[in-house]
Amino acid sequence: MQIKAKAEIVWHYGDEKKAKAIAEAVEIDNQSIPEGLKKSLNVETRWENGNVITKVKYSGEIESLIVALDDLVFSVKIAEEIT
Repeated sequence: MQIKAKAEIVWHYGDEKKAKAIAEAVEIDNQSIPEGLKKSLNVETRWENGNVITKVKYSGEIESLIVALDDLVFSVKIAEEIT
């Protein structure tokens, strides 16, 4: 099923250093999106006021979006554990 989606996901940490470290780690992972997905998936992560904010724009099969969001959450979880 083809869809178009936009989402903003915010993780609240209340700690600027931790938010910055997590956002930078996740953004590096965002940049390694496979070439085949780059035309349909745009993911950007930044930090602001102790929060990590990820914006997602997607057009394509819903299954691919689910996998991409699952990868995003997993990347955040790993970054949280490391910090």
